[in-house]
Formats: sequence, structure tokens, C-alpha cells
Amino acid sequence: MTEYTPSHTKYKMIHTAEELEDALDVVGTNPAALDFEGWNIVRLAQICNADGWWVIDFGPADNNWFNEVAHWFEEGKWIVFNSGHEKRYFAKYDSYPTCWDVGYLRRAIEGGGHMSLKRLVGWELGIEMDKTEQASAWDDGDLTQSQLDYAAGDALYTWDAWRKLIERADAGHMQAFNLLDGMADGVIEMEDAGLLLDPAYHKTLIVHWQKLSDERTAQIRELVTEDEVPNLNSGKQLSDFYSRLLPDEVLETWPKTEKTGLLSTANKDLMNLAGIYGGTPLGDSFRLMAERSTLQKYLSSFGETLLAAAKRSKDGRVRCRYNIAAAITCRFSSSGPNLQQVPRDRDFFGQRMSIRKGFIAAEGNLLVSYDYSGVEMRVMGLLSEDELLIHDVVFGDVHSEAASLAAGRKVDPKKNKGDKELRQGGKPINFGIIYGTTALGLSGRQGWTFDFADSVIQKWGARYPNAYNMRNIVQTEAKADGYIRMVDGGTIYMGKARPSLTRCANYPVQRAALSVMARAIIRHKESLDDLRDMHPDATIMMCSTIHDALIDECSADIAPLVMATMKRDMELGFLDVFPDRSIDRLVEGGMGPNWGELEEV
Repeated sequence: MTEYTPSHTKYKMIHTAEELEDALDVVGTNPAALDFEGWNIVRLAQICNADGWWVIDFGPADNNWFNEVAHWFEEGKWIVFNSGHEKRYFAKYDSYPTCWDVGYLRRAIEGGGHMSLKRLVGWELGIEMDKTEQASAWDDGDLTQSQLDYAAGDALYTWDAWRKLIERADAGHMQAFNLLDGMADGVIEMEDAGLLLDPAYHKTLIVHWQKLSDERTAQIRELVTEDEVPNLNSGKQLSDFYSRLLPDEVLETWPKTEKTGLLSTANKDLMNLAGIYGGTPLGDSFRLMAERSTLQKYLSSFGETLLAAAKRSKDGRVRCRYNIAAAITCRFSSSGPNLQQVPRDRDFFGQRMSIRKGFIAAEGNLLVSYDYSGVEMRVMGLLSEDELLIHDVVFGDVHSEAASLAAGRKVDPKKNKGDKELRQGGKPINFGIIYGTTALGLSGRQGWTFDFADSVIQKWGARYPNAYNMRNIVQTEAKADGYIRMVDGGTIYMGKARPSLTRCANYPVQRAALSVMARAIIRHKESLDDLRDMHPDATIMMCSTIHDALIDECSADIAPLVMATMKRDMELGFLDVFPDRSIDRLVEGGMGPNWGELEEV
């Protein structure tokens, strides 16, 4: 990397509206970096582009004049980092300028992942930003020179990083950038709306999970003493314990954690072993460990965590932060709390319980939600142009077909109730193979011998040859180019990561699924804005996105209209990415009083 030379060496301080007007005249409609400092007010605005570098002091809280000039920024094209921050400030004053997020441009070129401005600047400019003043007092009193220099630097480095990224970006990168950046307004609406939680119902879940967890702990202690495993939550202690008990042929196929090399204590691996050793004390210990782990996860992730989030919000709504492009594939994550991980209804050892049922509509409202059905398998078929896979996803039952390959006969749960469980076993076959699993991995996951797992993979490859071979084609290209080109035009560079079969299978599918959802969010935000104009007295909110689903809350009398609008927007979002393809059975969902009880109308 060449040594960084700043585009400017000195910034100009602005203290009056007249001086700001002059600076904005210089900027005009040319792109310029923009950053704000302030907690409850906009105390400073920092601007930088090729024509100048300015720091505007809007004064302390009791004499702040940003509200008087916020609309002056609407003609600009502002380069920001974490656009939600700036957009929320502007929205408070009914100002809605164009804000382009430099972080999304970096992700469009390199691939997604969590980042800060400090990390981005380090990558692009090769310098270490000093963030000491970030948490200092901004709203009142005189600002120090150190605060001013720090604030000015944020704008300068944002602009210079943007310039470097623009030089690297091709047309595909800009297409991917526009997609990621375009989601921001919809995501802000979801973050601000949140989902209403029924605390009384949720407390019954917590009590039940804790009771079951205590029961499992007691049962485990009848099989595994404290001398053998002092801490049941210790992966290392459990790994050491089972390493002493199990034969070499089992240990050789047991999946290991990537970072530590210890035996995996993931639920699916423990349940596989429980099946292998069923009817023995060892098998019982595997099953009980897996069940206890599940319950502990629910208690830690969804128990008091959701209650605390609802209480903290004052209005009982659970709000989280949606992290756009948090994964390398640019898939979403969420935090504070993580609503992306809220599972569907499940059977807790004989009792059906639903976390989603606890998320409710306010009085007089209904929730509307649609989910892309089998989108990853459908996308794999479309990307690989495997017409039989597409047919099985759209018009058949792709998981039953996979289960049939393993069973050696036709699996049909509609005709034979006993086949329902076999069909469930088809899911890990399909998803494992399309994401690059090996016979060793599939055997460990399913509790099969290596040879049998290999035979199932070969049968799957014979049935879906294009989908099977796509993984190898992508891997060859990634080794040659050092990156994978995505369906949205963006790229994921391998960097130091080896272009493994798993990565080359996973990345294109996950990114395409994200592209579909991104276009649906953009479309749906625009549609809801139109509906709000037509129904100004109605409640209409986009509340959440969970994996491949959208959730709205709206007044009951217009819920059918909102439901039809969401379904249309999600279908059109898919067609934006895969034009002229079938949308049969693409989405499923409906409306209801809570998220767990939705009915198609």
C-alpha cells in the first residue's frame, strides 16, 4: 500500500448560518463526506470533498441552530459511515437528503462483515485513527481543539477512503452498493418500530424452560458425576470426558470445533451420537446433554433478555439493531437483542411452545408476515441452471426427494405418516450438499458410515448434476481470480481465506438470497410510504426482518391490503433478481393477532 497523503491539511471553522451557506454553495451537488458529533443534538457537522474541508459548530444545547438549517443539506449527496445515524438526525427536522454509506461500498467490493470507521480507514488508507474523543462531552460548553481535530478527521478520512474505493469499483460493485445502501431506510423503520412483547405469556415460557433444564441437569448427574465433568457448560471438559469413553472409529468421525479442535458439543452432533448409542446410558447422556444445551440457549438468548429489552423501551416493544451486510455474504444480523435467531414453534419434549406467539399486535392492529419458502434451495437451482432441482423445489418436495435417496425408496409423507420424520432427515442432506459438505461431515451429522454418506452424496449429484458441479466451477474460478463474483454484481475476495468448497458453495447462494430480500425491503418501504399517504389515520409499520421473512403491524381494517402488498413486493423482489422465473409457492404467511398465529386469507 502506498503511503497515505491527505487530500487536505487544514479545515475551516464555521460558526454562523451565513458561513455555512457559503460552504454549501461551494459543495453544491457534488458528493461530499459528512459526519455529525453530538448526543442529543447536532453539535458539529464536518464536511469534506475535493473543494474544501469544514467543521460547523452549531452551538451548545441551549443555543443550537442546526434545526434552522437542516433542510439546507437536502440538495447534497453526502458520503457517510453508518448512514442510520445521520438519517435519523435529519429526519427529526423533516429533512431527507441523499446519504451514501461508504461502509456498504467497501462491502460491495470486498464482501460483508462487521466494521467500524476505524477499521475501514485502516484497510483503505493504512493509518490508525485515534478515537479517544469519540465518547467525550459534545452537547454543552466550549469544545477543545482535540475534539475539533478528531471530528474533522472523521470527515477527511471518510472522504479519502471513499475516493480510493470509487477508483476500485466497477459497474457491478456500484450495482451491489446501491442494493445494500438502498435498504437503509427500510431498516431504520424496522429498528424504530420494533415488535410488541406479551410479558405475561413470555414469563410462562421462561418458567417452563427453567423447569425442564433443571430436570435434565438432575438426570445427567445420575449418569455423569461431578468428578467426571465438574462443569456441564464446559466444552473442554465434555470433550475430554467423551474422548476417554468413545472408540477411535467414533472419535475419528466426530466433528471438531474449528478454533479449538475439541469435540463438537453442538446439539445436532450430540443427537446423532444419541441415535447411534440409543438405549445405553452413554446414548442417554448424549440426548440429555443436547436437550439441556437447547434449553440453556433459549434461556440465555430469549428468556430474560427479551423481557429486559421490552422493559427498557418504555412502550413494551422489543427493538434491536439490524446490521446490514454483517456476514461475509452480506446477510443480515441483529443485536441487542438478536431477533434474527428467534425460532419457529417447536416441541419441547412433548409440549408445543412458541416464542413467536409472544410477539403481538397492539390493540386494534394485526401482524402481517410472509416468508420466502425454500429460497436457498430455489436459488441454488437457479444459479446452477439445474432444472430438475428447480422443479422439485417449486412443484414437488425437494426434501422428500433427498430422503428417498437415503432410504432407497420413495419417501412420501402425504401418503405415509411414518415418512414425516424421514423427510425431516432430507433437509440436512440437501443443505449439507449444496453448502459443500463431505462424506465425512455428512456421516457425522447423520450418524451414517462414511461409505453410506458418500453413496448418498453421489446419488444426489447424479440427480442434480448442475447444482452439484457448480460448487467445483465456482471454486476453480475463485482460485484463479482470488474472488467470487456475486449475482448482484459485487465481489467477495478470498484474501487469506482458502477458497474451500464450502465457501464457494455457500457464498453465491447466501448472497443471492440476500439480494432477493434486499430488493423486497426496498420495494416494500416505498409501498408502505404510499399506503401511509392514502391512509393517514391508520397504523402501518414495517417491524422486522427475520432471515427470509418480513413482518408488518397495521390497523386491522387494512390488514388484507397490507398483506397483499407485502406478498406482491416480495414476489417482485425475487423477480428483480431472477426475471421470468416461476413464483409459484415462493412465499407463505398471512396475518393474525401474533407472530405465531398467522393465517392466509
